[in-house]
Amino acid sequence: MDSTLLSVLINAGVAGVVTILFVLRLIVPRSELDERKEEIRELKAALAAERQRADAAVAAAATTRDILLALRRESRPDEVA
Repeated sequence: MDSTLLSVLINAGVAGVVTILFVLRLIVPRSELDERKEEIRELKAALAAERQRADAAVAAAATTRDILLALRRESRPDEVA
């Protein structure tokens, strides 16, 4: 940012400070905040769905393990696991 422009904006008072903050992206419009909030909601929903899929996969793996152990015990009754 040009130092002359910076000094003019600082001398402009509050409006100058707000303009500087806006240019530096420290102040953003409400529409951008709303878009970010919506994106966060979508990402949280996707994360929750991914967690549910992971939980289902763990349950399926545990069930498969139990079935395979039961089949092994049936095929070899003299061995104890």
